[in-house]
Amino acid sequence: MNWNNPYLGGFLLIIAAAALLIVATIAGRGDITTATLVLAGTGCFIAGVFLLALYKGEPLDPGLSALLAAQGTVNIATLCADLGVQGDGRFVPREDGSVVQVIPVGESLPAVTGDDYSFATEEGSCAVRITPTCAPLLARLRQKHALEVPGEMAGLLACITEVCDDLLEVADETRAVRDGDNIVVTLAGYRLMPGCRAVRAASPKCCTMVGCPVCSLIASIAALGTGEPTRIEHVSVDEKRGTIRLILRPGA
Repeated sequence: MNWNNPYLGGFLLIIAAAALLIVATIAGRGDITTATLVLAGTGCFIAGVFLLALYKGEPLDPGLSALLAAQGTVNIATLCADLGVQGDGRFVPREDGSVVQVIPVGESLPAVTGDDYSFATEEGSCAVRITPTCAPLLARLRQKHALEVPGEMAGLLACITEVCDDLLEVADETRAVRDGDNIVVTLAGYRLMPGCRAVRAASPKCCTMVGCPVCSLIASIAALGTGEPTRIEHVSVDEKRGTIRLILRPGA
C-alpha cells in the first residue's frame, strides 16, 4: 500500500473525523474533552476534503519531460549542418512582437527579408530561417500569464528570472546579470538536465545553433527586450552541481 498517496491520506482524515465525532456523540459528557473531540474531528474532516479537492495528481517526471524536445533540437541542427550552415542562430525580434530565428551560413548575420521561406538564398544573405523552438511556450506565457517583456535592462533581467523561477519552475534559482555587452543567465538546480545532456551528447553546437526550448525562450526574451538580434554565444554545463550558464550577445 502506498502510504504517500494523497487520496488515501484524504480518506483516512475523513474516517478519523467520523470516528472522533462518533466518540464525542457517544460520550455525550458536554465537557471540554467532548469539545476537543468535536474540534479535532471537524478539523480532520475539513483537511481531508481540501486534500481530496485540491490534489491535481502526480506531476510529470522532469527527467522524462526534459527529453521530449531533445531530438527535435538535434534534428534541426543536423539538417542545418548537412546543408553547410555553420553559424550560430540569431533570434531576431519583429515589429509584430514575434521572434524569428536566423541561422546564417557563416558567422555574420545576413540581411534577410521578412518573408516566410525557410531558406534565404539571395546573394549575400544565405541562411536558414525558422520559428524558434520556444514559440509555443512563449505564446502560452503571453496568453495565460500575460507576459510582457520590459524594454529597459533591469526589468528585462528581472523578467528572465521570473519566467524561469516562477512561471516555468525549471530551476531552483536563476540569476540574470549584465556583463559588458553580454547578458549572462545562470540556472542553478536546473531540473531538465537530462534533455540538456542528450542534446549536448550529439554536439554542443546544437545549443548555439538552434537551442532547446528553454534556452531559446531566454534568448527570445532578451531579443524582445533589447530590440536587437540576439545569439546564444556560449553554454556551459556543470552536471555535478546541476547548473547551466548561458552567455547571450544582443546586437551580434
